[in-house]
Amino acid sequence: MPKIYRLTEEGKEYLEKGLPERRLVELLKEEPSHFIKMEEAIKKIKNFHIAIKWATERGWVEIKSGGLILKRYPEEILPEEEALKKIEKGEKVEEDILKVLIRRKLVKEVSLEKEELERKFAGKEITDLEPEILKFGIWRKVKFKKYDVTLESKRIYPGKPHPYRQIINEVRKKLLALGFVEVKGPYVELNFWNCDALFMPSDHPARSIHDIFMLKNPRYGKILDKKLWERVEKTHLNGWRTGSKGWGNWDFDLARRLILRSQCTAVSARILYRLEKKHLPFKMFLIDKVFRPDVIDAKHFIEFEQCEGIVVGKGLNLKHLLGYLKEIAVEVVGAEKVKFKPSYFPFTEPSVEALAWHPKLGWVEYGGAGIFRPEVTLPLGIDVPVLAWGLGFGRLAMIKLGIDDIRYLYSDNLEWLRNKELV
Repeated sequence: MPKIYRLTEEGKEYLEKGLPERRLVELLKEEPSHFIKMEEAIKKIKNFHIAIKWATERGWVEIKSGGLILKRYPEEILPEEEALKKIEKGEKVEEDILKVLIRRKLVKEVSLEKEELERKFAGKEITDLEPEILKFGIWRKVKFKKYDVTLESKRIYPGKPHPYRQIINEVRKKLLALGFVEVKGPYVELNFWNCDALFMPSDHPARSIHDIFMLKNPRYGKILDKKLWERVEKTHLNGWRTGSKGWGNWDFDLARRLILRSQCTAVSARILYRLEKKHLPFKMFLIDKVFRPDVIDAKHFIEFEQCEGIVVGKGLNLKHLLGYLKEIAVEVVGAEKVKFKPSYFPFTEPSVEALAWHPKLGWVEYGGAGIFRPEVTLPLGIDVPVLAWGLGFGRLAMIKLGIDDIRYLYSDNLEWLRNKELV
């Protein structure tokens, strides 16, 4: 069977720009001393390892004093250079030169025998118009399969954002547009920030509003600001100068325990501690994971995203807080109906529970909110009202996505992920 040879992409490049060894000696020829440092040559010559191999074998260059020196410049055209031109034109070349070019992967053998292709497609219906069929005119002799335009085409599932992640990103953009600053905080947290700085008592049912994952190792974290701890301790023991009587006790070791944060309000406490008065008024938010031991069902999971937010400034009141909660649920997430009812949290007064209407589940609690108590703000150095909320973002996303099981937010069900429309 006759053989046909074609230049590879590398062969085409060398035909156009010259062999690497040719380019190397041309570079040396241009140097006044016919010498170039090795590192400079590596930078200037593409495929330098190929260039130096063939240039040294041909006796054109010599490695000397950390560089290359030109020994002989080849004025003649190399057989390989001539062969590349011939193969490009479809002309024959000598067998030994051809073997060298194939070994250098500059030439490849292509089997395009017309009779072979005719035998291949004889008696068959062709569905694809391949280049070889056009090149050799075989399309004139073969039968093409007819297209049935009424058949349903194959479904294509392109890559797209995860529905839950898309909602998080959309809400993030809208909150940023409202002038909020986005912040971050650690998953592994000091119990101090998660509970004690928020005036949650060490030994009282008020700390049991939700369970907490405790770390076994390491068990304790570091105290970085002893004065802050002293203020919080006094607030728990006797109210300090907040006007409160405190709780009457405080467990120092419990405050030092490392935990998985159970609420993003821990981040709010950290931010308030670092907040300077010159930055007031101030609005911040955080959409991130929290972790709580729980029985997994359609509405509950052991980890979930919480949308935490605080607004700090003079003259703020409950009316402002309810306005923010409604705007987030209705305008940002798309809930149809929202309502609020009084609630209790150790760190806010007054406190409210926010509920949104779900078409299948009815009224779903999506978060708690309130105005931080002085027992929280004063030890942290804040003497103006602070509106605060922690929203169960997963439940808001359920409303937006029209699902009735929170576990779908973390599902690896490809059928659901592929067919769920973007929101």
